[in-house]
Amino acid sequence: MPKFKAVAITLTIFLLIGIIHGAILNSFNVFVSWLLIGIWLIFSFKVLKNIKQYREYRSPHNTAFFTVGPVFVGIFYSIWGNFTGLLGENLLISSDLYLSWWSILFGFPYILYGSISLYHCFKKYNVIYFGTKSISARKFGYMLGFSILFFIIVYWISFYSVIDYFESLLIPIHFLIDLNLLVLLIGSILIIIIHGFFGTQTQLPRLTRAYIARRTNRLNDLTSPNKPRESIRNTTRSSTTPSTRTLSHTSRSVSNSSRSTPTTHKQSRSSRIKTTTRTTSGSKTGQPFRSSQRTIKQVNLKIYRPKAANLSVEDFKCIFCFKLPEFPKDNGRGIILCPNCRYPAHADEFKDWLRSSRLCSRCNAPIPSNYRKNPKIISVKNYIIIYKGLLGKRQ
Repeated sequence: MPKFKAVAITLTIFLLIGIIHGAILNSFNVFVSWLLIGIWLIFSFKVLKNIKQYREYRSPHNTAFFTVGPVFVGIFYSIWGNFTGLLGENLLISSDLYLSWWSILFGFPYILYGSISLYHCFKKYNVIYFGTKSISARKFGYMLGFSILFFIIVYWISFYSVIDYFESLLIPIHFLIDLNLLVLLIGSILIIIIHGFFGTQTQLPRLTRAYIARRTNRLNDLTSPNKPRESIRNTTRSSTTPSTRTLSHTSRSVSNSSRSTPTTHKQSRSSRIKTTTRTTSGSKTGQPFRSSQRTIKQVNLKIYRPKAANLSVEDFKCIFCFKLPEFPKDNGRGIILCPNCRYPAHADEFKDWLRSSRLCSRCNAPIPSNYRKNPKIISVKNYIIIYKGLLGKRQ
């Protein structure tokens, strides 16, 4: 609602300015020009907001909003300078080219941004997203580039050959070639030829087992160095009961008093190891527990359930490779669940995704920073037991 109010207020202000200024000059053209300035401001605020959001989550700008919208907005506002007297005077005196304030202020920033987006289609992006659908970035780059060339050429032919048609709609003030459009035309041709026809796109590395192992080890070292030792110490301390502490203390006193003979020292040391082993492997009832089987059976499976109305096998496939976790084929890879939608992904692929985005690739929800640094990893064997339990299958 606040966004709608801001848009409505901006449009109302520029409508009032256009009505007043247009009435004073008795010009409908001036009224339309002020209205277009207001629309340009609204679109610019939207672009800046999206850029800030994508930069915050380190997401690539490979969407139709960033690739299609800006370049055609830049073309339109450069053309409009030929049809308005408001800021439409030619700044290039005694020249065969045309450059107005419309071209500089409203057209050139988006033409430059659109040219960079066209370049990224060939060199940086792999796909371009249209909502939930995607297309090859290279194929889209050809489509966008040739669309730009076609639009500019058709406009120039119509503008200079069919003047009567334009005069029946709006009377052009200038008939010179717009410098912005000329630069965009030449730039698009160069990008298509150099980076399209003769250039090669950077290929993604193949997800071999060796590559996945290297990526996983590197990310684990960066996110949680020296963590296993600390966790083992904390687990040992927390799981030690008062009675076992007394026993361990007694065994220490015995070992300290019998240091004179190596044999007794070894025996006391072995007794301490046995005592510690019993405390970590035994429960309060004295029965040993198996961390994998018993933990999964006792924990409520709902905390692992994906957010779907009716569960199927598809809901438990990796959101990146679209394959079910398999054991022992995927042993050692691990499974990470999105904290929002709880859909699974192989740990190595999930961490690799976080290098370019902080949003879940399925639900687009922000992933908390603490979860990115230290995500909860479930073993493949345990997750198979989990999803079979949620689907009601026998293990």
